[in-house]
Amino acid sequence: MLIIVDSREKKNAHILRYFDDHGIKYVIRKMDVADYQTEGRDKLVIDRKQNLDELATNLTNPKDKGRFWREVRRAHASGIKMIVLCEHGKGVKSIPDVVGWNSKYSPVNGQILQEKIYQCHISYGVEFLFCRKSETAAKIIELLEAVRNE
Repeated sequence: MLIIVDSREKKNAHILRYFDDHGIKYVIRKMDVADYQTEGRDKLVIDRKQNLDELATNLTNPKDKGRFWREVRRAHASGIKMIVLCEHGKGVKSIPDVVGWNSKYSPVNGQILQEKIYQCHISYGVEFLFCRKSETAAKIIELLEAVRNE
């Protein structure tokens, strides 16, 4: 398996280190949608978010949300399944857990963010998964291998 890593993906040294340590082959290049996919399997992509603050910005901030929503629509129109993998941790393991979230950086609260997540999921089929930062790389491999084995 060869993983494509988007060249614009930021702060992913922990993921690339895991790939290197586990002999996972990857190439870094610009992707049109999301941050990770398997070479030759373009019907599933993974878009990583560092935390709920980044996700809230992508879904609600007028300056940022246009880019994210364009990617979501592009994936949907192309028949690509998008998974957003959020590295929040701190007790957030599923979408219902988001409702209890509050940010010191964003005016968006957990209820509003949860509504935006559901809107994106229902309208475009985007799947939202949550993990701790230490689990991200293994989760990316698990998700990409599941598609490879179908």
